[in-house]
Amino acid sequence: MDRIEAVQRALNNRSRRIYLEIGVSQGKAFRAITAHEKIAVDPAFAISKRDRERAAAAADATHYFETTSDAFFANETAFLEQRGIDVALIDGLHTYRQAMRDVQNTLRYVREGGVVFLHDCNPARAPIADPAASYGEFRQRYPWWDLSWGLSIADRLIRPWTGDVWKAVVELRSTRDDLRIAVLDCDFGVGVITRGAPESRLPYSPEQIQQLTYADLAADRRRLLNLRPPTHLEDMLGARR
Repeated sequence: MDRIEAVQRALNNRSRRIYLEIGVSQGKAFRAITAHEKIAVDPAFAISKRDRERAAAAADATHYFETTSDAFFANETAFLEQRGIDVALIDGLHTYRQAMRDVQNTLRYVREGGVVFLHDCNPARAPIADPAASYGEFRQRYPWWDLSWGLSIADRLIRPWTGDVWKAVVELRSTRDDLRIAVLDCDFGVGVITRGAPESRLPYSPEQIQQLTYADLAADRRRLLNLRPPTHLEDMLGARR
């Protein structure tokens, strides 16, 4: 399973399927997902005309907002209130603070039984989890010829970067008693967030989370992330009904 399949499973069986994606870039997920309405947010779209046509073919309507997610939520409240959100995929700037803002802002508009997916929550190696401020900064720190990662040639060319998004999972599990949160152990970690009583809680303050390092995650990732196999998605989707 990957994030695209997870999103589609969550959208299926919804009577009105409104999908929001933050961080669309080239549109790999956005073009593939089927929904009644699809909303794309990205400060610099790289999605081709052909892929926009593919995205449109899988929806009754598509909406593109070329802006930051912060500006989108600040300026499009009427648009969001009118529609609501059934399922969202957050895959934007891979920093802890931005991921937190994107989740919190998205949850304001999620309708009953809706789901928020947060990509890149379970980095397998320290370089991928580098807490850079941007992808550009990350690329400067880790050039493509760096062989220390143990990645394939294809992965080195892609240069995957998860940043410290995983800390957003730790903070939400520490501070929110109204959310059920788990991370699926697939596709760099697919976080699943629904409303409901948590399966378990964490004790960390935001100040303590800020001090956590990749070594802390590597030593205790199953507890910190509530890391589950991909099959756990069905349990979470069933619990929301």
